[in-house]
Amino acid sequence: MKLQDVSIGILSQLIEVTEQFSRDEYTRSLDLLSTNSVGRHLRHILEFYDLAVRAGNTGKLNYDKREHNLLLENEPREAISKMKELIVLMGMMKEDLVLKLEASYSPDAKNDVKITTTFYRELLYNVEHAVHHMAIMAIAMKVEFRHIRLSENFGIAYSTVQHRQSA
Repeated sequence: MKLQDVSIGILSQLIEVTEQFSRDEYTRSLDLLSTNSVGRHLRHILEFYDLAVRAGNTGKLNYDKREHNLLLENEPREAISKMKELIVLMGMMKEDLVLKLEASYSPDAKNDVKITTTFYRELLYNVEHAVHHMAIMAIAMKVEFRHIRLSENFGIAYSTVQHRQSA
């Protein structure tokens, strides 16, 4: 399976879940999430995917330079619109690309890490990153929003799903 298809599957699951939230639920600050909201976790996932997809045009990627778009965090319909846009863009990405990744781990925020990576490697990272945040979101939904229906494997690592199927 192509990583684009896996990513489209993740975004589709997230659309399905987001459509079930009221705006109040989506933005509610939850102690269980260290006072974060489900919307904040979703925004974080979407901004990482957006940066990776757009890096295909520039050849450069820096996850530290995210927009922190509060519309994605506070308006479920905006997040759904962004996910649909990402699905279209993901479907257009047909080949791997070399990217220059920059990151900062210094207090002065200088780009002290500069490495070569690829679009597919960053998609792989984004899949794992999204599943991690989806697992956190799933905890909140199971405790705070019991009416939200989750797909069977929402927030479960693909390797765990495979292991369960082989047992």
